[in-house]
Amino acid sequence: METTRPSIVVVGSSNVDHTLRVPRIPTPGETLTSSSMLTCFGGKGANQAVAAARAGGRVAMIGCVGVDDFGTRYIEALKAEGIDTSGVLRSETTTGSAFIAVDDAGENSIIVNPGANHAITVADLDKHAELIRRADALLLQLECPLPVVRRAAQIAREAGVKVILNPSPLSEAFLADRFEVDVLIVNEGEAETITPNHNLKEAKCRQLIITRGAESTLSITEAGVGEVLPPKVTPVDTVGAGDTFAGAFAVSGDVAFANAAGALATLKAGAQPSIPSRDEILSFIG
Repeated sequence: METTRPSIVVVGSSNVDHTLRVPRIPTPGETLTSSSMLTCFGGKGANQAVAAARAGGRVAMIGCVGVDDFGTRYIEALKAEGIDTSGVLRSETTTGSAFIAVDDAGENSIIVNPGANHAITVADLDKHAELIRRADALLLQLECPLPVVRRAAQIAREAGVKVILNPSPLSEAFLADRFEVDVLIVNEGEAETITPNHNLKEAKCRQLIITRGAESTLSITEAGVGEVLPPKVTPVDTVGAGDTFAGAFAVSGDVAFANAAGALATLKAGAQPSIPSRDEILSFIG
C-alpha cells in the first residue's frame, strides 16, 4: 500500500442529510414513527472526499453548494478535514439535501433533492481543470450533471490521470452514453444492469470492482477475478459505506483496505460522522 499521500480530486455532490431511525423501511402509504433524527453532512461526492482525506489522501473537491447557511457551514467543514475547497462553487439554489430512513437492520431508503449540485456547469468545471490535471486520481459519481462528470473524466484521461467512477445513482442517461474510465466501482445491482457477464469491454473500464455487502468483493481485470472478503461486522447504518469504500480505494488502490474502511463506516450513524481515519482502518485490518 502507498505510504505517500496521493492527490485525489473529487467532482461531485454535497448534501445535508436528515436521517430518521425507523423499525423498518415504510411501505407505500404507510406512516411510521421515528425513534430519532440525525442531521449531518453527506452527499456522495463530499462523502468520498472526506473518506479519501481521512484515509490519508491530499484531497480537492469540485462541486457546488448554496449561498445559504448550510452551504457556508459545509465549506468550513470540508476545510476542517484538510480538503481544498477552491473548486466548490456557490449558487443561489439551496444546498442539496437528502432524507434518509434507516431501519433496525441498518438498511436504508433515500430521497435526494439535488439543489445546488445540479447548478454546476461544464464551463464551471473547465475553470478548475488544472486541479484535475495535477491529481494522481479523479473520483466521480453521478449526483452532478452527467455532462460535467463526463467532461471531468475527459480532462483526466487526456492528462494521464487515473479515473475512478462509482456510477451511482445509476441513470438511463449514463447507460445510454457511457464513457471510458480506469476503475468502475459498483454494487451487485449496478453490475447486473451495466454488465451482467462482468465484461470489462462492456463496462468500459480496466478494472471492475463489485461490492457485495458481507460477501467477498470482486476485483476483475484482464488478469482474472480476485475475491476479497470484507471484515465481519454488525451494521448500525449502511449510509455512506459505499462512498467510504470508494474514497479509501482511491487513496490506497487496495480492496482489502477499502473493505475495512467501508465496514467500519457501518458501525456508526450518519454518512460522514461514521467515516474512519487511516489509523482506525489500519488498526482494524491488524
